[in-house]
Amino acid sequence: MIPLDRLKRQPYPEEYVAYISDSPSGSSIFWMAKEAGIYKKHGLDLEMIYINGSVRGIQSMIAGDLAYSGAVGTAAINARLAGGDIAIIQSQMNTLPYFVIGKPDIKSPEELRGRSAAVHIPGTSADFALRLALMKVGVPYKDIKAVTVGGGPARFAAVITGQLDFTVVTDAERIQAERQGLKVVIDMAKLKVPFQFNCSVTTRKRIRENPDHVRRMVAAMVESIHFFKTRKEEAIKIMAKYTRGLARPILEGAYAANSELLVDDGYPTLEGLKQTLDIQAVTDPKAAKAKVEDFVDVRFVDELRKSGFVDKLYGRR
Repeated sequence: MIPLDRLKRQPYPEEYVAYISDSPSGSSIFWMAKEAGIYKKHGLDLEMIYINGSVRGIQSMIAGDLAYSGAVGTAAINARLAGGDIAIIQSQMNTLPYFVIGKPDIKSPEELRGRSAAVHIPGTSADFALRLALMKVGVPYKDIKAVTVGGGPARFAAVITGQLDFTVVTDAERIQAERQGLKVVIDMAKLKVPFQFNCSVTTRKRIRENPDHVRRMVAAMVESIHFFKTRKEEAIKIMAKYTRGLARPILEGAYAANSELLVDDGYPTLEGLKQTLDIQAVTDPKAAKAKVEDFVDVRFVDELRKSGFVDKLYGRR
């Protein structure tokens, strides 16, 4: 992996892909693709870097520093509405795998009102998930004290050390939280909200000029989902490497949750994207005029479906 600050000194910035979370629920498939040699198998010579948050990842991609970036639907929508020439080309998860966790003295969702929350930057899936969770339980976002902290591990640490009262996390941090005495206040997974969670994005310029490269990237990511689902021990070892040795029970829980939620064929959730647009349309006139098709290019996942690539991976033919 190459640090972001070295990118502009490299001669071939198109050869980089960014993962945007150090949580196994957010970036495992990118890790599998690199460590299991699946990028190379598909003829891709991609270096992988870590950029904290899909907003920053997309910004770097638009600037020409990256060929591809991990992202979430909200960030892709916001970038496109702001004029970014980007598209979602492949999905990994199509729902919100989030939990609002907090101090044990928080007895109900209503008691989140007036409390301090560790939040991510606006436009990330964690930011959207928390806003949606609060809306579902009738607590206005303005009625909490939001403190921008960053990624899942940092938000979790802010609550477990007592600096802040609650936050939103994915399954790995949820397991850690419960082991250390925190409690789940809202389980977003039970709401089964269609949502474009982690996905792969690139520029439409790249799609026009080098569709074969994009085609191979999409195939590699779909094969990496299969690798994750069918090679448990290897997948857990790779997750341990990138999460700096999280405890085995936590990785086991993350593996189980991811295996259930990962999308076999990598197809984005058009329904989830539309619902996100509908929510944003309340305050953003551009979102009200936009169509879901403006944010995706599904030709490559369509090709994989029609070719039987996915069925062959899973032994269905």
